[in-house]
Amino acid sequence: MTDHLPAAFRALWHELPLLAAAGVMVCTTSGVVVLLSPGLSPVSVLLGALLIGPVWAAVVATADSVVRDDRGGVLLLLRNLRRHWLAGLEVALVPGVIAALAVLNQAIYTGPIFAIPLAVSGCATVLALLASCYAFSLRVTAGLRGKTLWLTALHLVARAPLVPLGVLALAFVALLLGTSVTASLLLLAPGPVALFASAGTWTENHALHR
Repeated sequence: MTDHLPAAFRALWHELPLLAAAGVMVCTTSGVVVLLSPGLSPVSVLLGALLIGPVWAAVVATADSVVRDDRGGVLLLLRNLRRHWLAGLEVALVPGVIAALAVLNQAIYTGPIFAIPLAVSGCATVLALLASCYAFSLRVTAGLRGKTLWLTALHLVARAPLVPLGVLALAFVALLLGTSVTASLLLLAPGPVALFASAGTWTENHALHR
C-alpha cells in the first residue's frame, strides 16, 4: 500500500506559506457566510456550499499535489482556485443541499409524523459529509464526475470510514478550540485538514485499486 501520510506530516513544516494562505482563504470565505447569514439555517448552509466549496476545492487540489508529487506553494493554490472553482461548487452543492433539507426538516419538526423525513435527511447528511471528504480529491485530481464520483466516494467510506471520521473530527476540534480558546487556531486548521484528507483519500484509493 502506498502511504501518503508521511508526505502530509512533512508538509506541515515545509509548506507553511501554503498552509497560511489556505487558512486565510477558507476563513475569509467562512466569515463572509457568517456575515451574510448568521446562525444555522438552510440559507446559511447553501451559502456556505456556494462560497466555501470552490475555495476548498483549490486547497484540496493543492494538498493532493503536495502529498502525491511533493509540489505545492501559494502560486499553485491560486492557479487551482481558477482551475477548480466550478468543480468545487459541483461537489459542495451535493452535501449542501442535503444538509439544508435536514436543517429545514428540523426547523419544521412538530411531531412524530416528521420523524421519518428528519431521520432520513439526517442520515443522508452524515453520509454526504463523509463521502465529500473523499469526493473533492476524486473530482479535482482524479477527474471523476456525477454518479461515478459519489459511488466511488461512498465505496471508500464503506471501506475506510475512519479516514473521513478523523478528518471531520480534526475540523470539529479546530473549530471548537478556535471559538473557545483563540481564533488564530481557525487560520491554522484548513491546511492540515486538507493534507490529511488528501493523504487518506489517495492511500485508500490506491489500496482499493491494487
